[in-house]
Amino acid sequence: MNTTKILGESVGIQRQDIIDRTEEQTAEGLTGAVILGRFKRGRVDAPMSIHQGNIRGQLGYDPKNPDYSAVQDCLDTGVPIVQVLRISERGEEEE
Repeated sequence: MNTTKILGESVGIQRQDIIDRTEEQTAEGLTGAVILGRFKRGRVDAPMSIHQGNIRGQLGYDPKNPDYSAVQDCLDTGVPIVQVLRISERGEEEE
């Protein structure tokens, strides 16, 4: 039996290999994130869109806060905007 990929005018069966792309990643990385946390400042009634230019102004600079660090880490890895919902501390009245 002769096997060839080019049959041209020949009589026979032509077979094309199937390329399995089901496990390939199509996205380069994260494009969005949502984080719930406790921050120095910010809204508690609605999510905020946080990016590199407004993180300190919207959330208050707090590098020792693990919630703030999580937002900063997301932005540092290339996520353009992180949706942040601030939850209030116990005993703190909602604004």
